[in-house]
Amino acid sequence: MLLRQKESFGLMDVATFKQLQQELFGLLSKDCENIQQGVYPLSVLKPESPVAHLMRLPRVLWDGVRIGMRRHRGRTTEFSAAAGELLDELPRYYRRNFHFQSDGYLSEESAELYEHQVEILFNGSADAMRRLIIAPLRERFGSGDGKGLTFLEIGAGTGRTTRFVSQAFPKARIIATDLSTPYIKVAGRRLSAGYPKVDFLQADGSHLPFQNGQFDAVYSVFLFHELPLEQRREILAESRRVLKDGGFFGFVDSIQKGDKPVFDTLLEDFPKSFHEPFYRNYIENSMEGLLEEQGFAAVRKDTGFFSKVAWAIRPSEKS
Repeated sequence: MLLRQKESFGLMDVATFKQLQQELFGLLSKDCENIQQGVYPLSVLKPESPVAHLMRLPRVLWDGVRIGMRRHRGRTTEFSAAAGELLDELPRYYRRNFHFQSDGYLSEESAELYEHQVEILFNGSADAMRRLIIAPLRERFGSGDGKGLTFLEIGAGTGRTTRFVSQAFPKARIIATDLSTPYIKVAGRRLSAGYPKVDFLQADGSHLPFQNGQFDAVYSVFLFHELPLEQRREILAESRRVLKDGGFFGFVDSIQKGDKPVFDTLLEDFPKSFHEPFYRNYIENSMEGLLEEQGFAAVRKDTGFFSKVAWAIRPSEKS
C-alpha cells in the first residue's frame, strides 16, 4: 500500500510511512461508519462496470507515459488544437497542464481519464476523501432528503462529488459548475440519467452568475489548492454573496501545513513531482483564516488521510 505516495513524495522514513497507512485506514473506517450511520447511502460505493474500467486502462497507461515525458521536459503549456481554442476564454492561471496531464482540464479525453488517474495516485481513497463534505452538510441540514434545499457546487469537475451529494440529498436541487467546458460536459453526460435535480453550468467561481442569497449551501472539493491566493479570496467572497443568511459553506481539499505536522515535509515535496504551481502558497495560507477574513463564522474542520474538510456559516446581516 501507498507505493504511489512513496514514489510521488520521494524517500520517507518508516515512521512516516506507517503514519500514512494509519491515516488511510482511518479515512476508510470513517467512510464505512458514515454509511452505517446513514450519513450517506450504501449506493455511493456502487462500482462502475468492470468492462468500462478495463477498456479505459490502456488509455490511462499511455497517458501516464505522456505525462512522464512532459514532466521530464518541463512542458506545462502543451495542448491539442481543440484544447488550445479554449485558452483565450480562460483566466491566465488556468492555461496550463495541471499535474502535467494531457490538455490539463481542457479536453473531454482528459476528463474521461481524470478520476481513474486520481484513484491510482491515492490508492483508491479519493472518493472517500470527497465524501468528507457530506457529514457537515448532514449535520447542518438534518437527516432529510434535502427537499426544498438548493446547493451550489463550485469546481464540480467530472461530477464525482456531485453524484455523492445528490445520493445523500436526492430531493435537493444542485447546480454544479466548473470553469472547464469539456469537464462539465462529461459530468452532464455521466449524471444525465437518475439525477433529475442536478443541473450543470460552465461558470467561473470568482464571478458567479447568480443573485445574492440564492443558495442554502455552497461547497467545493479539491479546488482551492489549484488557485492563486487572490482567486481563493474571490471565490470565498462570491460564495458568501450567493448564500442565504445562515447558509452553509464547506470544502474538501489538501491538508495544509500544521494540520498534521508529521506530513509537513511531504506537503512541501508534492509540487516537485506534479505541476501544482499554487500549491506551496496554498499550504502556507490557512483556509480557515481566509474564511474568517471573508466574514464567515463558526469555522470548523476535520481531516482524513491527506485531505481536510472545513465548513462555516454565513452570518445573518441582521445579527
